Order: sequence, then C-alpha cells, then structure tokens
Amino acid sequence: MDLTLCITLYYNMKKLIWNEWNIDHIRKHNVTVNEVEEAYKNKKFEIDSYSDRKKLYGLTNKGRMMIVIVSKENNKNLYVFSARDMSRKERREYYVQTKTNATI
Repeated sequence: MDLTLCITLYYNMKKLIWNEWNIDHIRKHNVTVNEVEEAYKNKKFEIDSYSDRKKLYGLTNKGRMMIVIVSKENNKNLYVFSARDMSRKERREYYVQTKTNATI
C-alpha cells in the first residue's frame, strides 16, 4: 500500500466518542479503550445492527477478536455502545467473511 493511500485511509477514519458511561460499560466485558481503538483500526468488516447501529468485526494488535457496536454521532464520529469478545458464531462469520474478502 502506498503512503498516499495510507494517509487517505487514516484521515477518512471516524473518531470514536468516549464518555464515562461507555468506558464503564466496556470495562464490564473486560475490554479497554485501547483494545477498542485497535479493533476499530484493524476492523475487517461491519454489518448493520439494530437502531441504526453498526456491528464492527476487528482484531486488537494482540489478535483478540472483538465486536464493537457503534452508531453515527455525526458525519465524523462514532459513539461506542459496547465492545466484547466475539462469540463462537461471530468468529465463524469472521472467518467466512475474511476468507471470502481475501480472494476478491
């Protein structure tokens, strides 16, 4: 990937919005803010969820398989509702999607 493309992708990424509520909520799932930020930056794909939310499938830098639930706060930001480890079903979906996407 060339440097121009990397810079373009970086600036097009939306910022994750944090507050006391969502930080406390992800802590209940034994997840840190840094892990969520990593999973977001390393996300492989997303699907629509309920109430105009998105379910993001991503990996932390250490390979932890995470689900991050977000909604659009505005055109430039995403509000984090939750983050947790992928379930067995979600891990299967992840492998199917990433294997398919790798061959395109």
